[in-house]
Amino acid sequence: MTNRLEQVKTYVNDIFDKIEDADEKRAAYIHSYGVSHCCALLALKRGLNVELATAIGLLHDVYSYKTGVTDWHSQNGAEMLRVAFKYDLIAPFTDEEQTIIKSAIYHHANKDLIHDEYDELLKDSDVFQRLSFDTAYGWAYGQRMLRVLKELLLPTPDITILPKEEIAINPFNPLYSADIAEALAKKKIIGEKTDADFMKMIRYYPEESAFDGLKNAWCATFVYHCCIEAGLALPIRVPHTAKKVANSRFNGVGAWYEWGREHGYCHFEKDGFVPKRGDIVIYNNIIPKEKKEENSLWHDHIGIVLSCDGDTLIVAEGNVENKNVADIVRREQGGTIGCYIRIPEDYAYNGWKIDFKTGETKIVKLEAFDKAEIALVGAERLPECADVIRRSLGSSN
Repeated sequence: MTNRLEQVKTYVNDIFDKIEDADEKRAAYIHSYGVSHCCALLALKRGLNVELATAIGLLHDVYSYKTGVTDWHSQNGAEMLRVAFKYDLIAPFTDEEQTIIKSAIYHHANKDLIHDEYDELLKDSDVFQRLSFDTAYGWAYGQRMLRVLKELLLPTPDITILPKEEIAINPFNPLYSADIAEALAKKKIIGEKTDADFMKMIRYYPEESAFDGLKNAWCATFVYHCCIEAGLALPIRVPHTAKKVANSRFNGVGAWYEWGREHGYCHFEKDGFVPKRGDIVIYNNIIPKEKKEENSLWHDHIGIVLSCDGDTLIVAEGNVENKNVADIVRREQGGTIGCYIRIPEDYAYNGWKIDFKTGETKIVKLEAFDKAEIALVGAERLPECADVIRRSLGSSN
C-alpha cells in the first residue's frame, strides 16, 4: 500500500475510532472499507486509477460518521475534505485528484443521476457493497446493482427492487425555527463544551478546530441550527455555480446574506418591508469597531425575529453582544438593521443539480435497466465470472 493511502487510512481510522457507539463504529469500518474494496475492483474493471478509487471509497462517508449528521452528508462531506486537504491530508493528492475525490463524494447520494466516471464508480460501489447484507433495494439502487452484476458477469441473486417513488421533502417551517430559537435563547445557552445544547449546535462543522473557531462568533451557527431543526434543507456551504463561488459556510453571517440576496430572499425596511416571526434579521455594524477586526464587512450579527411591534423587534440571538451567551433581546428598527431574510415555506434546495467540477446545472437521469438482460447468466457461467474477477484483481490463483 502506498504512503498516501496509509495517510488516508490514518485519517479515516482516527475518525472511526472516536465513534462512541460500538455498533456505529463497527458499521463505519465495515461499510467504508467494503465500499473501498468495491471501488478498487470496479476501477480495475473500468480502467481507472485503483489507488484514487480506493481513497474515494474510504473517504466517502467520513462526514456523517464524524458528525452524526446524515442530511446532505455527500455535499457536506466534499466540504469537509476541502478543508482536510489543506490541513490534514496536505501532501497526498494533486489539485486535480482532490477535485475528482471531492466530486465523487459530493454526488454519491444522487444514485438516480449520472455524473462523471469516478462519481459513478463510487455510486455503484456504494450499492454493490450492500449485496452481502440487503435483499431489497430502492429503485435507483436496484438499477445500479443490476448494472454492476452484468458488468462483472455475475448471476442475479434473489433481490427485490422497489418501484420508483418521488422523494417526500419536509417543508421548512419558519415559525418552528422561531420556536426553537426562542426556547434555546430562554435557556441562555453558553458557548462552552459543558453546554450540551451548544455542542449539538456546532456538530455540523466537522473540524477539530470548530469549537475554538466559533468561540464568541456563533450567532450565524445559532440561526443555522434553528433553521435546520425546523426542516430547512441546506448544506453547511452552498456549491459554487458557473457565475458565483460560495466562499463561506453558514456559520458566518456573510453566507446568509449572499445566499439570501442570490435567491431574492433579502428585504429592506426602506422598501416598506414589515418583518414577522420566523424572519432572519441581519444587522449593519451593530458590533462596535473596537471589538471587530479591521476592514470587517457591515453584516456582523444575525438573529431570528420572534415578534415585531411598531418600531421594536424582539429577536432570539446567539452570542449576544459577543458575550458568548444566547438570549432574547429587544432591537429598534432603523440604523443597525441591514436587511431581513424571509425564506419561503415551499423552499426546495436545488444545489444537487450543480455539477461539482463545472458549476453548471447537470441533470442526467438514470434509466431503467431490464433485469431479464442478466437473468440468463445463471450458474453455468459462474466459472467464467470467477475468471473475470481473478483477472481484474490481478491474481494468478
